[in-house]
Amino acid sequence: MKPDTFLFEIAWEVCNQIGGIFTYLKSKVPTMVDAYDDNYILIGPYNPEQARLDFKPITDLPDCPFSRTMAWIRSLGHEIHYGFWLLEDASPKVLLIKPGFAHNALNELKTRHWERHGISTIRPDALVNEVIAFGEVTRLFLTRFIESIPADRDVVAHFHDWMASAALPDIHFEKTRAATVYTCHGTLPGRYLAPNEPAYYRDFQAYSIQEKASRYGIENRVGIETAGIRNANVLVSVSSQVARECEAYYERSPDSVIRNGVHRRPDVGHEAFEAHLQNRGKIDAFVRSLFSPSYHLASDKTLYFFTSGRYEFKNKGFDQTLEAIAGLNQELVRRGSDMTVVFFIITKRPFRTIKPDVLEARQRFHALHQICKRIGAKLGPRIYSHVTGTGAPQVPDLNGLVDDELLFTWRQALAQFKREGLPPATTHHLAEDDEITAFCQQAGLRNSEDDRVKVIYHPDFIERATSPFSVDYLELVRGCHLGIFPSLYEPWGYAPMETLMHGTPVIASDLSGFGQYMEEVMPDHTGREMHLLRRSWQNHHESVEELTRMLLTFVENFSDAHYIPRASMPGLVMDSLCWVNLERHYRDCYRLALMRYQPVAGLY
Repeated sequence: MKPDTFLFEIAWEVCNQIGGIFTYLKSKVPTMVDAYDDNYILIGPYNPEQARLDFKPITDLPDCPFSRTMAWIRSLGHEIHYGFWLLEDASPKVLLIKPGFAHNALNELKTRHWERHGISTIRPDALVNEVIAFGEVTRLFLTRFIESIPADRDVVAHFHDWMASAALPDIHFEKTRAATVYTCHGTLPGRYLAPNEPAYYRDFQAYSIQEKASRYGIENRVGIETAGIRNANVLVSVSSQVARECEAYYERSPDSVIRNGVHRRPDVGHEAFEAHLQNRGKIDAFVRSLFSPSYHLASDKTLYFFTSGRYEFKNKGFDQTLEAIAGLNQELVRRGSDMTVVFFIITKRPFRTIKPDVLEARQRFHALHQICKRIGAKLGPRIYSHVTGTGAPQVPDLNGLVDDELLFTWRQALAQFKREGLPPATTHHLAEDDEITAFCQQAGLRNSEDDRVKVIYHPDFIERATSPFSVDYLELVRGCHLGIFPSLYEPWGYAPMETLMHGTPVIASDLSGFGQYMEEVMPDHTGREMHLLRRSWQNHHESVEELTRMLLTFVENFSDAHYIPRASMPGLVMDSLCWVNLERHYRDCYRLALMRYQPVAGLY
């Protein structure tokens, strides 16, 4: 590749946190900025709520092809924003497009997609409308920009999944001077069929994709995905399973399988254990604030389990996790165990507000903590004076050292802190009940004092500034004892990968791309606290039973040994999952895309 090549990376999750592609981009961007500098620009949809948090606009642009192209797009009536995406380790330049077209103009676009690429969009679908509108403005921008730069400047457009790729087929059709790459992070048929077809992994290669797409009402979405995959100069998948699906559904084998990665290697050894202790203390504080007003939890006999991911109830294995957690609760109660498991469920769902009693519980806990510090500050000198006074030192009667003022303060704080009723199982007021809340109600997981498993459902992404936990997501991961990810359809699996790399033991599915990769490169994975749930050859009931046994064994081992297990990975395996090593594979794909677009001998 030429050093001045422009690289545009287009994804629906740019400045727009939805699922795994957001984590993919967030972790990959620092390496890409280092490699391509100002020639690297991301394109995504404009979401005002998200942009308010992590987007900084650039208002003064010099006169250049880029600024002139932006002005031209705005003259057509389209809303676009240019600025920096404020990430922790980098601030890449991003172009955000508000996807919207008038009804007649949108119909003209749909007609063009049908005539050129056979994409049927007759079925009403608001998301498809946004995808098509976003794709058209992206196409207009790239076409105009490329026309404005010298012919010897190369341009690579890298698209991620169907929602960002509506522009790709037209770029190919119009022979726009850009090499295109499509990364498939999971196929639409896979996401829809895996949770609904009993023998998906056995039969998927024999399915009629047209018939299945019609049955599940996704012909329009599958049409966009089909056109993107078939027309890209280079096709990449994130796992071998996704590669097989591309071949079965779209009759194209990926040119490369490139696993997902992280920006840098996390701390290992004693540093990881210290991070666990520190973050567990923060989780302890939140849990005590939520549960102590109702009843006491012993911190030394409490384990923290969690699961997280996009809300796909069956694909992410939430169904199996909840059934296993309910089974674990029943078994611990039956055995009279004195252990408690607090189980966090982290996903994104529509909600109205954080529950006031959750915020009040945290506030009252902090107030009680401050009062205890005040009482301690007053009692300390009195105890010292009593011990060092005349006569033989004796252990003082603390009741005699507490005056009426301290006693009143203590009783008042305690009365304000205590609460009737059970601790809430959900931290937010949901817009409506979902499968998670329905299961907890049906299974009797109500956070009663007799339950050995308590549930805390957090239906929002975890950010330190907005979450009642007062930690960010990775701090929660480090502070927990076990991550549970029995996914049914998981093309890669960032959640189990991040959990394991930060030292927290993991139960992962052997159907996930990450689980399969670990089984391949780390044969001793169980000894390193990475446990695989064998979903590939078990039915639902058998898999739930195995997961329940795994959870029970984990609790019993901790109860017997009082040993806090931490996970580890060989250095070479961790290095293989870092973007500094993975980026070169994408560089090869960009070079191949340029060769296929303009196959001049020896140019690349």
